[in-house]
Amino acid sequence: MPSVLVVEDDYQLRRVVTNSLNELGFQYDEASNGREALQKLCEATSEGLMYDCILLDIVMPEIDGWQVLEAVKSNPLWAPIKVVVLTGYANSPSDASKVAKYDGVHIQKKGYFLQTIGELLKRLLDGK
Repeated sequence: MPSVLVVEDDYQLRRVVTNSLNELGFQYDEASNGREALQKLCEATSEGLMYDCILLDIVMPEIDGWQVLEAVKSNPLWAPIKVVVLTGYANSPSDASKVAKYDGVHIQKKGYFLQTIGELLKRLLDGK
């Protein structure tokens, strides 16, 4: 079963996403900010485990989503992880250009994403 790391600082939204993942049968872990996400990635790596996908909020305290994305995609062990960048704002050209420079990264508006979470993850993680 695919493993997903949910990185979202809004507790209520994180609950909605993790409840959806649970209903869809995905294994998941969660982080409330970028620093915690990087810690979870390090812990998984040290245990010989790896997430298949990261659902990543952009606007967060401490370390934002763009910094987490850069850390993930610049680490050879983490670079293969699929990342879905979640934004509450309309997709801006600058966001699209930041995402376009990485393989395996997609951007989704939060409201739309919640309606299609299962379909999107199954497409991204086909065969896992």
